[in-house]
Amino acid sequence: MSSYSFLLAGRELDVFLSFSGKKALDIDFGYDLSRNGIKSFKSESWKEKSFKPIDRQTLEALSESKVAVVMTSDEEASSVGFLEELLVILEFQEKRSLTVIPIFLTKHPLDIEEVSQLFPERARIWRTVIAKLENIAAQYSLSRNLAVIHGTHRIKQVADDVRLMFLSCASSDFKGLAGMDRHLKAFHELLALESDKEVRTVGIWGCAGVGKTTLARYCYAEISVKFQTHLFLESIQDMKQKLLENIELEEDLTSSDHERNEITEARNKHRKVLLVADGVNDSEQGKWVIEYANWFAPGSRVILITQDKSVLEESGVTHVYEVGSLRYDEALQLFSRFAFKQPYPPPDFERLSVRAVQLAGFLPMAIRLFGSFLTGRGKEEWEATLLKLNTKQSKEAVEVWKIMEASEDEQIVEASSQRLNPQ
Repeated sequence: MSSYSFLLAGRELDVFLSFSGKKALDIDFGYDLSRNGIKSFKSESWKEKSFKPIDRQTLEALSESKVAVVMTSDEEASSVGFLEELLVILEFQEKRSLTVIPIFLTKHPLDIEEVSQLFPERARIWRTVIAKLENIAAQYSLSRNLAVIHGTHRIKQVADDVRLMFLSCASSDFKGLAGMDRHLKAFHELLALESDKEVRTVGIWGCAGVGKTTLARYCYAEISVKFQTHLFLESIQDMKQKLLENIELEEDLTSSDHERNEITEARNKHRKVLLVADGVNDSEQGKWVIEYANWFAPGSRVILITQDKSVLEESGVTHVYEVGSLRYDEALQLFSRFAFKQPYPPPDFERLSVRAVQLAGFLPMAIRLFGSFLTGRGKEEWEATLLKLNTKQSKEAVEVWKIMEASEDEQIVEASSQRLNPQ
């Protein structure tokens, strides 16, 4: 996996899920988070029985996430992989880049006697981090007394608590997202949430990397509580196939596919639904979603996301919002956040920063990518990098980065990765 795989796609992860073992793994509310538009990463470090450094993918996931949920149980011996991962999680927490939420499924969080005998030199530091985890748990009412968590209702309650915690943690970042306030205000007007007379479909369109999905996700997080059922579908084609199969099976709700069950039940029971469908590539998909949504209750809202405005027009969508490129001031502010960790560039880097923003095409994804790559570098490296980017300006940001990763810049990319993912 590329060290910049998450950056290339914008923000790909929100919540990191860590498990002490199989017992804790049974309590998996990743789906309940995803239906709220929150993306989670399920760690498998608990499977590791030997001592080794945390793998690159796990470090990338931690650096991208805003919240880490650590689920523990003393009903089975802890693994060295989980304990070493816990050390790294708390390091991120101490740097104030991650909020940690412990979930203790038993009275005592962990059983480390067996693993401590195997690795006695690590026992002391493991006990220290467990003590830190218990101190953190004291801050949250949802961390303890979870004897009945195995019930579906209780899992959803905890997922809702985690969702609210994530939104709280992300709120400061959200307020700082360049141009997002004005996009949200205009988009809310199109949604017309005060009206319950119809099932309204609203389209979002714009070029790749401009922030269409980001806008939809933040809007979804804000308004989803107003609906009986809410779903964020990242692949409408996959869901269409699943739903058609479901109809052929006489809409059997015993299926393990949560999303299919949710949307089918919402249709059958005529519920008020918020449905976001990303990756709508042709009018056939758009028409199918709109036709399916006609079975939802009045007041429902459907949001279709596409790069092609004509797809929305041919699908019959009349309420359309274009996410355009950032304004100059917004683009420079966003770039400065990633390149300098401050709202504006230093005077001696202002000219270069303006050039970087222009090369990024005023697109949020490319600006974040370039800013993260250039942070901490000297002027000579900036000049050399921007010169190379200029020669590839006709290509999209993702393609530019693939070329740079495959070129002599690979060592620079790796060094940048190490800064983002400290060992």
